[in-house]
Amino acid sequence: MPYCDSVQELHWMIYENARTTLLSDPIYEPLHPMLREATWETTISVPMVYRGRGVGALMVFYPRGKTPGQAQIAFLTAVAGQAAVAVENSRLFAEAREKAVLEERQRIARELHDSVSQALYGIALGARTARTLLDRAPAEAAEPLDYVLALADAGLAEMRALIFELRPETLETEGLLGALAKQIDSVRARHGLDIRTEWGEEPEFPIEVKETVYRITQEALNNIVKHARARRVNLRIANGGNDLLLDIGDDGVGFASEEAPGRLGLRSMRERAERLGGTFLVESTPDQGTRIRASIPRINGSSGANESALHRQDRP
Repeated sequence: MPYCDSVQELHWMIYENARTTLLSDPIYEPLHPMLREATWETTISVPMVYRGRGVGALMVFYPRGKTPGQAQIAFLTAVAGQAAVAVENSRLFAEAREKAVLEERQRIARELHDSVSQALYGIALGARTARTLLDRAPAEAAEPLDYVLALADAGLAEMRALIFELRPETLETEGLLGALAKQIDSVRARHGLDIRTEWGEEPEFPIEVKETVYRITQEALNNIVKHARARRVNLRIANGGNDLLLDIGDDGVGFASEEAPGRLGLRSMRERAERLGGTFLVESTPDQGTRIRASIPRINGSSGANESALHRQDRP
């Protein structure tokens, strides 16, 4: 609700001094007409402090003849403390989300530079060559034109893959397994990885859980392509009843366990899992590959079947 200037000044005074203040002055009455009809007499303002830093102030108005006792002041102080934690958590969450968005934008920019922009450069170069040959030796222009067409097809495939990564609509229309199948097909086509999948029927989990598993898988595959130098990847999705289970292993170069914290996108994958109350484990040894396992619990009170029977799909 809106406050008059004097109330705002009082807020800042409490915010800066970080001290509970009890006042009896009509100048600090609330501005809202309906609230001003009451006979306010006493105002208490409690600082909202988080780790020694003020994040706001909680104000309570008392009618004439009513003043807060020590028990009420203690209660309001506790409420203000909890509110300060909530405000700080909200701020930290917003910062983390903004950081994640920025990292995703940077990743997409790198992908565009490394793939699509290179394809466009090749198309321009091939087109110039073909244009020159059309004047001197038209019969020889077919080869650079075929090169241009191949690059155009490759660039179109890259763009489609990037757009799908930004907005995987198939999560809702085709389910988690359908979305993962498209992502895996794209990685196979672009990087030649031998990816073998193992999963059962489409798991009946909330969309938030499916999107988390999809994003962790996407990040894991990106890491494998960029850093692992792997030839084969095994990917398993299982319905654990109350948890959706993900298991990804590769035969790449691996890394020492003490190098794991914060590297290669592992932190963002862990944060995604833990945001929904899940777990995230990484096992890696130099020259022996890496294995990532995540377990995301069911949320929003949804129910589902027990773990479904798995069947292996070795799709070349």
